[in-house]
Amino acid sequence: MRPADNARTQDWNAAISLDRRRRVRPRYSLFQQFCWLLIGLVVCILIAAIIGVIALDRFTLPAPTGQFAVGTTTLTLTDDSRAEPDDPASRRTVVVQLWYPAAPSTNPIAHYQRWREATFSKLYTPLLHTHSRVDAPIAPTSTAFPVLLYGPRWSGQRTQNTALAEDLASHGYVIAAIDHPYNAARVDVNGHIIEGHEPLEGPRGPSSPAAAQIAYWNSQLDLWAADDLFVLNQLAALNATRFHNELDTSHVAAFGHSFGGAASFRLLGLDPRIVSAVNLDGWTFGAMDSRTTQPMMLIDEQAAADREHELLALPTPGDTQDQLDRADNTAVESSLARFGGYRLYIRGAQHLDFSDQPLLPPLRRLQYTGPIEPARINDILRQTVLAFFDQTLRNQPAKPIAAPDVTIEHWLGPVK
Repeated sequence: MRPADNARTQDWNAAISLDRRRRVRPRYSLFQQFCWLLIGLVVCILIAAIIGVIALDRFTLPAPTGQFAVGTTTLTLTDDSRAEPDDPASRRTVVVQLWYPAAPSTNPIAHYQRWREATFSKLYTPLLHTHSRVDAPIAPTSTAFPVLLYGPRWSGQRTQNTALAEDLASHGYVIAAIDHPYNAARVDVNGHIIEGHEPLEGPRGPSSPAAAQIAYWNSQLDLWAADDLFVLNQLAALNATRFHNELDTSHVAAFGHSFGGAASFRLLGLDPRIVSAVNLDGWTFGAMDSRTTQPMMLIDEQAAADREHELLALPTPGDTQDQLDRADNTAVESSLARFGGYRLYIRGAQHLDFSDQPLLPPLRRLQYTGPIEPARINDILRQTVLAFFDQTLRNQPAKPIAAPDVTIEHWLGPVK
């Protein structure tokens, strides 16, 4: 190699080495920046988490308005006479949470939900305090407390109407809220987590024709009704020992949200112990089949009334949604016309306003809530549901709510 070529080669190698060093430095610098950015992000998350925990610790649901303190307890009940439809090798088991009038107690304040049952979107709920004390002794009474069976929405959970349940308990009712495994969003059954997996429309989903969806819902309503009556029988069996005969299991009512509301209506006429029922913004279909003159109340969002008027202008049979809405309207109005009842419409409310969602801090204005103020919808539900059960279970005078955002239809039914 010539000296000039050798010099050029050395210069070239030196240039490459220098270039490599230049390349390494920026990569190392970027790595350092990334590390500092990651550390800063973690610190911000920790600070936000601490602030969030403090804020949630200070948050409380609206206080109950009745004279009694409130206790709560959770039962896991197995029906040895029935197989689990989704697991035929096991027996049907449900989880029941009771809210009840309690004697003064220093027992721990109950959290909104158990950690193992919190869904991903509601991981904060086990941090929330309620107004109930865990396993507090039931209040002594000269007149037994009426039992109210409660059903959540499809893919809901038994705690989703805790504010309403606590308020009713403070007025002398015992609420039995039932999680139906494989329908509930997430439930702990004897240490085994079961998550709901079936779509509301049935195994084939929204592509199912209207008749198939209705048939599937009716089969599930029968399953929920069997669960509810099993729970009632178990409470009656436990009354003397665990509850000191403080429960009235002979004159019972039911209420629920969405599908749970339909299940409440399904109980009417199935068992003479079920005196009345309230449906919070739920469809009905076969839920009305056995009902006769038992008092019922359907509380809907205003959009339900608007939809009825819209359907009058649409051709029949319409699409699947039109057919489902028409079938539901026919079932409701036929039962109201024959046997009477109440139907209420609340302006500004949407479907999840009939649960605790508008009351829970991060969820107040997410999907399916309307412009109505959380405190307002809470007051309407508390006053209306309490007045209805006082009237039908305690023979107290009717107390119809008078407000510009509530429309009340009172169907008289047959003249006695």
